[in-house]
Amino acid sequence: MVERVMSYGGHFGKMLNPGSMDVYLAKLFAVRYIVILVGLISTLQMLDILAKSEEILAGEGAQYEDLWRYVTLRSPHLISLFSPFVALLASILTLSVLNVHSEIVIIKASGWSAFRILMPLMAVSLLIGAISFVFSETVTVHARGELRNWEANAFAADIPPAPDSVYDTWVTDGQNLVKAESANRNGSILLLDQVTQYIRDENKNITNIIKADFAVYREGAWKLFEVKKFDLDNLNITLLENLDWDTTIPPERFISYAIVADQVNLPRLRRAINQLQSEGHATDNLSTMLYQKYVSPLSTLLMPLLAGLAAFGLNRGGNLLARILLTLSMGFGFFVVNNLFIALGQYGAVPPLIAAWLPFVLFGLAGISFILLTEE
Repeated sequence: MVERVMSYGGHFGKMLNPGSMDVYLAKLFAVRYIVILVGLISTLQMLDILAKSEEILAGEGAQYEDLWRYVTLRSPHLISLFSPFVALLASILTLSVLNVHSEIVIIKASGWSAFRILMPLMAVSLLIGAISFVFSETVTVHARGELRNWEANAFAADIPPAPDSVYDTWVTDGQNLVKAESANRNGSILLLDQVTQYIRDENKNITNIIKADFAVYREGAWKLFEVKKFDLDNLNITLLENLDWDTTIPPERFISYAIVADQVNLPRLRRAINQLQSEGHATDNLSTMLYQKYVSPLSTLLMPLLAGLAAFGLNRGGNLLARILLTLSMGFGFFVVNNLFIALGQYGAVPPLIAAWLPFVLFGLAGISFILLTEE
């Protein structure tokens, strides 16, 4: 068994110099992937636009061109979401057709192992995953954020960019505590609503409370408006129209709470996680989604392994359809288990790293085990 596994390592080197059979298998898979992707996304987008068209055209100042705008914003999300599933369907279709035409038997008779047959498909899947990752980070996240902002404004024609918003925020400022009912950023301006600052001494005992109706960060400085200052020593209340807020709190500290993981790219998500961790806040939700940004496109690499069920094994019993159904069940099982572990990771029930990668590893090992079993 060990020698067989080691021999498979040489297949990776051969992929650097592909032969005609490698190109043939890769082309079969790539063509089917593109055809299924275009057909599936077109169908889903058509159904979606039919369901949303009335709501879009009912928006203030809406025109028929807004229907096309909706398609351009919605399609990137559908492509990123269904790319692994399309890879599964393309793998099953490619391998099952090869099996029906006895091409799998002929290829094996030429000396190729089951794993070697899957290598061209896995190479194309890896390329698809890389393209999907770049596409998601450069196009999908921005389109998703713009679409959600447009939907939140009832598909109105002229709307401002989506502000970053968060509610009921607590942050630290040295020994002091600061609470804001909400934080909203629009461009370079940050607005805090109903700000309360608890001034504490070295023993962390509260000495003063400063309340403001709102605070504004603009041009590198904070300012409080409609201020009430309460001194606990003499129980005096001082009313101020506005007050320059001398604080070391950077605006990024509040904005980190407003991050929506699937609407920002990796660098910004990492900065938000680091900022929150430095404040001592839980980041299970964001960390899980951070790892998922790698797992989701990489899961296309898993699909040819799972589709091996449809290609290898004895076909004398006429059980090809049963193997195809079993492969589809395993593929759907992966998506279900993956989503389950994402939810567990976001709520802190499972460490984010395990929640994101465990389903991928388990189903990958299951696919590899089956391929090794067929070689026995």
